[in-house]
Amino acid sequence: MATTVRVNESTRARAASIAATSGSTIGAVIDRALDAYEDKLFWTQTQRALAEQEDVADDPAWDQSVRDGLERD
Repeated sequence: MATTVRVNESTRARAASIAATSGSTIGAVIDRALDAYEDKLFWTQTQRALAEQEDVADDPAWDQSVRDGLERD
């Protein structure tokens, strides 16, 4: 099912140029762009969450919660 998405002319031209260069469709270009953007958002959020959790790794309770026998770096 096709749906119309309104974009300005320069955005459409950019997508059309990439599609022509890659031998793809504008829809496929947009799909790949959204996939890449979702990945970027995921990793940005993951890095932010990990940065907030660094203090937890120094908590003695953390060592008790992970009983895999591995040494922590």
